[in-house]
Amino acid sequence: MTRHTTVSARPVHFAGIDFHKKFSVVTLGDADGKQVLHEKLSNEVKTIEKFFAPYAGISCAIENCRGSEWFVELLKQLGLRIHVSNTYAVKLISESRCKTDKIDSRILMELLAKGFLPTIYQPSRDERLLRERLRWRVRLVRSRTQYRNRAHALLDKEHMGCKLDSRKSREAAGGQSGLSIERSDLFNKHVEVMEFFELEIGREDQWVVEESRKNPDAQRLKTIPGIGDISALMLIAELGDISRFKKARNVSGYLGLVPRLYSSSETRRLGSITKQGPSILRWLLVQDAWAAIKKSEQIRYKFMSISKRRGKKVAIIAIARTLAEVSYRVLRDKTTFDPSLLTLG
Repeated sequence: MTRHTTVSARPVHFAGIDFHKKFSVVTLGDADGKQVLHEKLSNEVKTIEKFFAPYAGISCAIENCRGSEWFVELLKQLGLRIHVSNTYAVKLISESRCKTDKIDSRILMELLAKGFLPTIYQPSRDERLLRERLRWRVRLVRSRTQYRNRAHALLDKEHMGCKLDSRKSREAAGGQSGLSIERSDLFNKHVEVMEFFELEIGREDQWVVEESRKNPDAQRLKTIPGIGDISALMLIAELGDISRFKKARNVSGYLGLVPRLYSSSETRRLGSITKQGPSILRWLLVQDAWAAIKKSEQIRYKFMSISKRRGKKVAIIAIARTLAEVSYRVLRDKTTFDPSLLTLG
């Protein structure tokens, strides 16, 4: 499937690609960002190689979307310079009532040609694989919690609530004579699923410990109060090349731990945190923050000071933000944790 809509002898400098699972829409442009050629390509390797073969060295813009990793890697192998755009930011810039694949690919090309394309960091293959493995472990834990809550609900319906944290407690709950036969059978099914998840989580935890032990940066991060193996590796995987952040507060912004700013004329108001960036890492840092206030006197003092003025929810987010910024300094300077890092602006 290849469809030509415009043909020109002008040299090609830029390309905008609207990627889909089965096909991609490509708009080629000249040095001024004017359309030279527009085509719809089947996402077959030979078709893509044949089309882009004459254009080695040009700059290409493609949105960050699911399933495009192989496509991006293929274009890099063909000698094209790839710029992965920030999908959310591009939509804000180019909001239009008329939205088609052709328009999307042309806008990407034009933004790239004019130097206005908002891009995102392109992680290495190792970083992507580490992210996927760690996210799998977190999802296992969340799934176990989900089934545990459902099992609790079954017990609560017959006023038999109890803890289900251990195998012994689950066996005791399932053997209670007050539980109806029907619900007892369903409860046992939930327990079987929970035990499957616990087995898988145990295996992943062992892998995480081994990976952390082999990684010097992870060992440095673990010296920070509250940071464990899983969070250390997640920070490494999600932040990637730490030199791309100029300041510690840039990391907080990337992780969505900074408040929204509403400013107009002389009015300036801060709202809730932006919650942009990797949600799993943000969630982990909040959990680590609760552990940190128990391990560090300075962190605990900061938490208590903020909580008296703003409440515990705001305070724990502030501690999570502190952990993120301290982690940046540890990774940047290749050093271990020192309490003086907590006082840096």
